[in-house]
Amino acid sequence: MKPTGIRLKTSAAMLSAAMLSPAFAEPVSFEPIHITASRTQTDLTELSRTIEFLSSADIEQQQAASIPELLRYSPNIDFVGGPRSSVQSVNIRGLGGDRVLQLVDGVRQNFVSGHRPSYFLEPELLKSVEVIRGPASSLWGSGAVGGVVSQNTKTASDLLAGRTFGGFIKQGWRSNDDRSVTTMALATQQEHIGVLVSGYYRDGNDIKLGNNDRLSGSSMRDKGVMSKFDWQLDDNQHLTLNVRSSRDEGNVPSNGAAPFNDTSNFLIRRRNDTDHVSLDYRLNPHSDLINSQLLAYWNQTEMQEYRLSDLRADKTRIQTLGMSLNNQSTWQTVRWLYGVDAYQDKLSSSREGDNRPTPPDATTTIWGVYSEVHLPFAERWQLELGGRYDHFRTRASNLGDSRSDDAFSPSAALVWNTTEQWTMILRYDEAFRAPTAEELYTTGTHFCITSTACNTFMPDASLKPEQAHNIELMTEFTDNDFWQQGDKLTFNAAIFRNHVDNFIEQQVDDPIFTSLPFPPFFSVDAGHTRYRNVDKARLTGGELGLNYQWAGYDIGLTYGRTRAENRKTGKSLSGIPTDKWVFKFAHTWAPTQLTAGLRLTHAEAQRRLPDNIDQQYDSYTVTDLYATWQPRQLDGLKLDLTVNNLTNRHYRMAFQAMHMQGRDVRLTASYAF
Repeated sequence: MKPTGIRLKTSAAMLSAAMLSPAFAEPVSFEPIHITASRTQTDLTELSRTIEFLSSADIEQQQAASIPELLRYSPNIDFVGGPRSSVQSVNIRGLGGDRVLQLVDGVRQNFVSGHRPSYFLEPELLKSVEVIRGPASSLWGSGAVGGVVSQNTKTASDLLAGRTFGGFIKQGWRSNDDRSVTTMALATQQEHIGVLVSGYYRDGNDIKLGNNDRLSGSSMRDKGVMSKFDWQLDDNQHLTLNVRSSRDEGNVPSNGAAPFNDTSNFLIRRRNDTDHVSLDYRLNPHSDLINSQLLAYWNQTEMQEYRLSDLRADKTRIQTLGMSLNNQSTWQTVRWLYGVDAYQDKLSSSREGDNRPTPPDATTTIWGVYSEVHLPFAERWQLELGGRYDHFRTRASNLGDSRSDDAFSPSAALVWNTTEQWTMILRYDEAFRAPTAEELYTTGTHFCITSTACNTFMPDASLKPEQAHNIELMTEFTDNDFWQQGDKLTFNAAIFRNHVDNFIEQQVDDPIFTSLPFPPFFSVDAGHTRYRNVDKARLTGGELGLNYQWAGYDIGLTYGRTRAENRKTGKSLSGIPTDKWVFKFAHTWAPTQLTAGLRLTHAEAQRRLPDNIDQQYDSYTVTDLYATWQPRQLDGLKLDLTVNNLTNRHYRMAFQAMHMQGRDVRLTASYAF
């Protein structure tokens, strides 16, 4: 007996393989999809969480400009930050930013600083993306309040398919910003050793919006390389060394999610360098008691910024050093996962000029232990119990202050396989997010109203960690040969209620103007800026998904809805995505290996607004087309075409400061050898 995971998106790679087979009438067969966001190589059908999975074929077909953009069709998952891909991030069920944990090959990505970007990986380097909807601190610790975005990079074996040498070269072009994208990779496999070397280069101009205006400060140039060394030590041991480096640079406003303004949102020259080294050791001696992973890693992100008007320079750098060790043991039908994590972030920054905010030079250390056990207790029932204890400590060296705290994050799930086709899951999760060093210790000036009246940051080392309590009910129905031989019908649904306490928000005092009887005839108290624990949020909603496949056709419909209110006041909260419908239709012609399809995305109007927002966010519908062709006569050649925003719709997503990108034709030609 295995519990069934909730899957709101079927892997396009498995679908394409099935539809390209000569006999469409045969039952659809799917290879297992292994999910790493569960901390082990767990089959997707054995998970009791709401998982979104994108395969390599999904990624290549979308030709997305960023990792967040890849997830735009997923219910209750939105990319936020506006049209500039360099500053986009992910919002899951109304929670975004550092409330969504980001992983690359199991390694935490901890760079969060002001209005700066946090997603740096080029989609072309990925073989899959996995998203956990809902809290997951019982597995991953701090930050997984809204969910987890796990990115898995390609390996030599992904390219070679049993050969000893190979690779690919890919050239792409995008019409909207005249951007070129070049990607290359070489791989070799000799006996027990595999090596992959890949790189990319992207260069584009300013983005064009739906009203045909150019968005100033949206051109970017970026490049990167990745090397992977895989060594199968023996039948039981495997070692992977991963080295990755990238550089992004361009002229953007200091707040890239807002329009350029030469009086407050200044244009800056930004250069971001990221470096990564990880060592992943696996031990699996074909024993039911031992299936282990040891992961050690080092990350560094350094962001340099120069204001173009006066060449004032800023620098922000974070270094992360960490390790994790876990093991999975199986005894008869009981499966037990347990492990330990530890990592340390070192944040340093410098700000030139007067009246500037001063982030701290700070060190944050977190360690945690966790465990999760799967207990079948009846023919069709299974109980899952998990928990994690974390201890975290932050010290600001320039202030001589420190604080420490701890948290316990339990989880529980009850799985009922009512029939072979239908599964129901009830689960409960708690999660937390520790305050960042910037939230605890930032000092200095936020902004100035006059030369002498400036709003200043007030540090508060007593901030409490954010805490989430989520209850969720999920169901899935999957049946082959539902209406006729060879078809497949999938229906899934989830409803949730997530209570999040001690929300950390930045609060800015309004300036106070006082009249004086003599020049300058007034005085100004610009007030202070503080990070505070404020809202007690209640987030409720759910997702629906329906998919039907038969004879080369793939038809699907998804819907996501989230509502959020302050439990103290009953008022709506900011930053909540609108209700979103996505309809997809695709067909594959097997003799020509051509696949074509469309996606219609309809977002309803957002009328549930906080009192301090008087804008309206109207509904919109966006049409996207795509086609993929692999000609049989030219082995290794592949052409991908997408047309995003076909009607050149001028629209703005809810709670975003800018309108989105207009029509964009993306064409990619790749050759694998």
